[in-house]
Amino acid sequence: MAMKNLLKEDDIKKALDQFKAVDSFDHKKFFDVVGLKALSAENVKLVFKALDVDASGFIEEEELKFVLKGFSADGRDLTDNETKAFLTAADKDGDGKIGIDGERTSALKGAVPLKMIKYCALFFFFKENKLSRITKKYDLIHN
Repeated sequence: MAMKNLLKEDDIKKALDQFKAVDSFDHKKFFDVVGLKALSAENVKLVFKALDVDASGFIEEEELKFVLKGFSADGRDLTDNETKAFLTAADKDGDGKIGIDGERTSALKGAVPLKMIKYCALFFFFKENKLSRITKKYDLIHN
């Protein structure tokens, strides 16, 4: 999925232009300017998947270096210093990569704690599972 389907093209250009200079990248400011903070958690996951080039479920340091190109082919490569600083800020569990299942939704959105997403998912899983068991019991009793 192209970023232009999730984010405004003008916002992407504005964000890329703002951080065009070498060693100027600030991921929090970039994601704010590009409009990522306004996206739903589901759309943030879609952005994450688009940036996860090898579809491993993680954004590794090598992918992170080219993260701006994930927003537009005109994006520049991050310097080693920028890449390491971004990785340090976003890698919540210290494994050297950024996962969508980190403490926050991949540090991309920075506003929705993943624990909240997990609790909601667990709630709906158990709710669905319980409904399934109730339905099966109902079928057994009434058939």
